[in-house]
Amino acid sequence: MRPERARAVRIVLLAVVVAVGCTFAGLWQWGRAEHRERAVEVLRSNWAAEPVALEEVLASPAAPLAEDAAWRAVRLRGRYLEDATVLLRNRPVGGTPAFHLLEPFAIEAPGSPFDGAVLVVDRGWVPIGEDASVPAEVPGPPSGEVGLVVRLRPAEPVSGRQAPAGQTHSVAPRSVTTAPLLVEGAYGSLVSEDPAPAVLPAALERPSADYGPHRSYAFQWWVFALGALGGFGWLALREWRGTEGLSPSPAAPRPAPRRRSAEDEEDALLDAIEAQARETSSR
Repeated sequence: MRPERARAVRIVLLAVVVAVGCTFAGLWQWGRAEHRERAVEVLRSNWAAEPVALEEVLASPAAPLAEDAAWRAVRLRGRYLEDATVLLRNRPVGGTPAFHLLEPFAIEAPGSPFDGAVLVVDRGWVPIGEDASVPAEVPGPPSGEVGLVVRLRPAEPVSGRQAPAGQTHSVAPRSVTTAPLLVEGAYGSLVSEDPAPAVLPAALERPSADYGPHRSYAFQWWVFALGALGGFGWLALREWRGTEGLSPSPAAPRPAPRRRSAEDEEDALLDAIEAQARETSSR
């Protein structure tokens, strides 16, 4: 194969690789868009729903939280475990460095599978202290029997990162408490407490309901794929046609010598006679 054609083939292969990569990147962004849109619809639907009993959302303490049950509000009665606060690290709120306060809550629900079970509750957040290793203040939960409304969230996996005693990097129930009967598939995001304590942590904000730019990113990746095919294809075509079948431009023909006229011959004869005369006179 001629070198020009070999280079053209390599350019085409590069174009295909780039186009395939861009196509898959676009499909990945499209999938993210669909996932985000489903999550936003669940958020909007469940945020507006009235609170229900916990057993209407979860079948048992060991059951995972269904995807379409995220953010569903439930009513609880029970007591916070004493001296059991765990600080959730590295969870900024609105760009502000913060700690979240995680509290184990023992549920009292006679006749329910959740009677005596412990649910981890995120009560809100507090800003970091001067050295950023602990909060400036940790408001305690109310004591005695308390009525709660919380929004259920899927439990997070246990983090492999080490944290100081009394702190954690994830809302994984088993990393917060060692209670024998534990709600393992979900935790609660606090909405209200009755009675409310004198000092409350900052309330948790409603999450964004924005769909994000994922679909526009998907279209951009697909435009890149078409651009790669078009641009590299044009370069490959130029390389393929660079010398193949195209001979160099022929040299311009030399003009034919002009025929001498009678006047030219007469002038030449006179020039020769004059030159002879000058030579003779010089002797």
